[in-house]
Amino acid sequence: MVRSTVWGALFLYTAAELGRLRWRRGRSDSSTVSRWFSTGGLVFFLVHVLSAFAVFHDWSHERAYRFTAAETERLMGWQWGGGLFVNYGFTLVWLGEVAAWWRAEEAYRLRPLWIDGAVRFFFGFMIVNGAVVFVEGPQKWLGVAVLLVLGSAGVSRQPSVTTDERES
Repeated sequence: MVRSTVWGALFLYTAAELGRLRWRRGRSDSSTVSRWFSTGGLVFFLVHVLSAFAVFHDWSHERAYRFTAAETERLMGWQWGGGLFVNYGFTLVWLGEVAAWWRAEEAYRLRPLWIDGAVRFFFGFMIVNGAVVFVEGPQKWLGVAVLLVLGSAGVSRQPSVTTDERES
């Protein structure tokens, strides 16, 4: 349950992101489906977090922190549990993304590029860590494939909104 829900979240996020890029380029037919994919991805992610706390950490923040610190030490060489707080922040950012998209679709589309870029960068950072660095075995290559898809979509991205649209 813990693994399948996080991969479900990742695939739904990727589908949402591909549609979101089409929508920001002016394809209005992509917005609703993409929003639902992002919302579904968020739900899968929340189930992942809740199931991880239930199954692995016995609903204890302290145990989750110690586990994160031990995993970071094993993979990176230093014991630091602060990544757990980064995960909490990621959850809040994704909640904010979904809420903003549903609440004010046009304002979400026209928000400043630096905000959009910062959010995309943060999601990418989390995917690199959660789907590649802290994953072992063949699933690591699945994470790399997702990053390649997202990266190629982002690199091929044309300017999404004109300056005049942003200023109006």
